Amino acid sequence: MEIKILCQCGTKFKFDVEPVNGRMPGPVNCPACGADATPQANALIESAAVSAPAQPLPANPVGLRINRPPAPPPESSTVAAAGGTAPFRAAPPRVPTARAGAGTRSPVMKVVTSILVVAIALFGAWRFGAKWYKRASLVAQVASALGSASGDDGESSGGAKNLWYEKCAVLFIQHTNHLEVAEACQDYWKTKLHKELALINSSSEYMNPGEYELIPAHNGYVRIVGASEWPVQEHEGMARHLSEKFGGKVFEWRAESFADTYHFGVYEQGVRKFHAQMDVKISGENADEIVTTEGNEFAIANGYKPGAEGFKEFGELDADKLTQKLGLKIWDEKEGAELKTMLLKEGATVNPTVSGQRPRQQ
Repeated sequence: MEIKILCQCGTKFKFDVEPVNGRMPGPVNCPACGADATPQANALIESAAVSAPAQPLPANPVGLRINRPPAPPPESSTVAAAGGTAPFRAAPPRVPTARAGAGTRSPVMKVVTSILVVAIALFGAWRFGAKWYKRASLVAQVASALGSASGDDGESSGGAKNLWYEKCAVLFIQHTNHLEVAEACQDYWKTKLHKELALINSSSEYMNPGEYELIPAHNGYVRIVGASEWPVQEHEGMARHLSEKFGGKVFEWRAESFADTYHFGVYEQGVRKFHAQMDVKISGENADEIVTTEGNEFAIANGYKPGAEGFKEFGELDADKLTQKLGLKIWDEKEGAELKTMLLKEGATVNPTVSGQRPRQQ
């Protein structure tokens, strides 16, 4: 069935879905603002189920008439009896009859119906899915690259090695002391955002907006990971501030799994050298990917080669390769290794100095 959603942000979008037990089979979000549209979709499904009238079966279905010649009369038979013979006719053999609606019609109708359903589904997929072909190809390339990747050389394999994070916002800060990075964050929160930011001894990851996981340096880069609700303006402002504070590079990255949109920036000594983001605009049955960039000369100077459509083709893998060219190397971090992580949290007052330890999940 077709679902049409009008988001509170004003975005209209629609999609086809096969309900499971009268509800959405999975969550759905607004492609523009990311708001959860699952309750609204469930309400539309329930409303459609209530308003749809039941279709009673016909009382006397019309079947296929089968004409056959009458059975020939049975031969006479005699039975010996006391005092003579008595002729009688044997009962005619029982011939099974065809029921109305059975026999030849059902298999034919099933085949025809199946062909029509498949044709309609393929046509709908072609109309709506053509716009998503490019993204599907990218996913296939990533999966193929991950399956064939070997060794620790991030540039030689095609999969994302640094920017594998999704549904979150991340900063990669070129610095070796995560406690000094935390102190710089606290200063920025207090002077620019007018909020308190506490450094908490915790072995848990960020769970809510306003919580940020602080990961110690690996190959010269400290990471700060927050929820996807981290405002873009604050996220970018923090990247600019830390690059100026420590005089090195800072990469900012955020990605959504629903529509594969992303947000990427490179900062150095307080200056944004390059920025790219991809958004999806849905209009009727069309879904357009819109990529905007700035600082294109910087990307070209560091190895990016534009295709026939220029920077309109710049994607997640291109951003990942750019970080590799600029010296970010996270992919050789051993899976399951214990990392001394801490938690930055808005509004808290405690400020312990001893970090906890926990195995890092990738």
